[in-house]
Amino acid sequence: MKIKFIILLFTMVGYFTSCYDDKSNTSIKTINPLVIDMGGAPTSMSAFLLDTLEIKPVVYKIGSDDADLSYKWEISGNDILPFVMDSTMTLKAVVSVAPNSNPYKIILTVTDNRTRLQNYEQFYLSVYSNLGKGLVVADTRDGINTDLNLIMSQNFTESFTQKFDEKDNIILKNVYSTTNGGNAISGLVTYMMTSVHDSYKRTLTVITDHSVRRMDPYDYVLEKTNNDIFYIPIPEDRFKPMCLMYDNSALYEVMIVDHDVYARRIRYGNENYSANLESSDNSEYHATMGCSIMEGYNYTSLYVYDELNGRFLKCPYTYDELQVVTQQTGGPFDLNNVGRMNALFMAEGNANAIFTVFETKDAQKRYLYTFTGGSLFDPTCKALGMYDLTSFPDMMDAVDFECSPLEEVLYYATDKKVYALLLPGSDPQAFERYSVEDPNEKITSITLWRKGWQGKLKFKDSSSDEGYYTDWAMNRMMVIAIYNESTKEGKLVCVPITNIGSGILEKDKDYHQEYKGFGRILCITPQTV
Repeated sequence: MKIKFIILLFTMVGYFTSCYDDKSNTSIKTINPLVIDMGGAPTSMSAFLLDTLEIKPVVYKIGSDDADLSYKWEISGNDILPFVMDSTMTLKAVVSVAPNSNPYKIILTVTDNRTRLQNYEQFYLSVYSNLGKGLVVADTRDGINTDLNLIMSQNFTESFTQKFDEKDNIILKNVYSTTNGGNAISGLVTYMMTSVHDSYKRTLTVITDHSVRRMDPYDYVLEKTNNDIFYIPIPEDRFKPMCLMYDNSALYEVMIVDHDVYARRIRYGNENYSANLESSDNSEYHATMGCSIMEGYNYTSLYVYDELNGRFLKCPYTYDELQVVTQQTGGPFDLNNVGRMNALFMAEGNANAIFTVFETKDAQKRYLYTFTGGSLFDPTCKALGMYDLTSFPDMMDAVDFECSPLEEVLYYATDKKVYALLLPGSDPQAFERYSVEDPNEKITSITLWRKGWQGKLKFKDSSSDEGYYTDWAMNRMMVIAIYNESTKEGKLVCVPITNIGSGILEKDKDYHQEYKGFGRILCITPQTV
């Protein structure tokens, strides 16, 4: 009986369900696809570092509003951390990844925010570098952090093999932060130096008062910091870089850190600094300032000023110690006892002489000491001149100094004027050579362009059909940094030195080349790669 009842029950269920009108097929909706149409354009491409990359696909979904679509362009590959380049349909972004022979992968993800449907398109990007010879400019816009910029122009770039017209001038702003994830350099840069030798390794070394950064000037991507470039680590509380120098004769880069001197031989791909150098008499020293020999192989030595003992110490060819100077008889001062003063400036001057400007500890007097640079292989030097600078016009207000291997002249600048102090004879005289007229503008530094066979400038010449002639800028061009306190903008003015020996700067501003749009300029250096 139970079996018959169960059979009857199933029969009734089957009857009623067979009468049900199944409309499920009519409730199915076809979802329109997301379309990414490249119009036949290639998905593999190339670009230079810091170029603006544009990719313009046509993206649509029939029946959907464009506002419902979202976009993500993400780049990855070559050991970089993936990051989003853009979030609009058309990619438009600065190429900030390092040049690499292997292409990067860029993936466009399009999302329908209503249905969550997604579609993808993949692209491949090869990145090359067109960064080359020029001028590196360190500037700050907030007084706290520094960025690096690069000028490639006739003044700083032209060489025997690379001609450069003014219309082709390139100013690349914020190169460092662009290639380092938007991060600027913490602190204010005080010195920079580029070097390359034997084609092994290009380096750009940058220091602040508390850090050292090393990068390849080919791409400005940060490679090493602080103790990464020292064979023997320096204690953190002593990591206080003070000065950076370059020896083109012995091929060394030299740094003063917390009064100790460290040297790095730049040949054969060496990137690190040795242990700190000891003085040849094993006495304690406190180096505060040094000079560079930027050009030539004249075997003139680098020197540092030892404030603790009031003396100059010599860097020999081997850079295995700091040599106590052997002084030739005569001369107006003792190289091993000039007194304890603050060194304000030190550089190679006329006929390989070393020029050093001092200020007394009470800031009441300033002096210039000059001596022969001697030879890398001989510790013998001779004192040449000692000049009391204090009474010369505006000398105690000077913010920067400069000298030249071709002139017996000391240039000095206040925030409004540049003077040339002519040293020959028994009665040195100072003459005003340049001034700023805008009351909001202030001179912040002066730098002689010392780089050989790199950079040219125009000199006024009324006998020429063009009204000028073009010649090498080495030791003939003064680069003046100026800051406008009102607009918060810095600029560089390149001024020809028209009369070697008298420090005369070109007055006709038609022959002054200006580079604008920076923050406050902290320092500059030639880029020699």
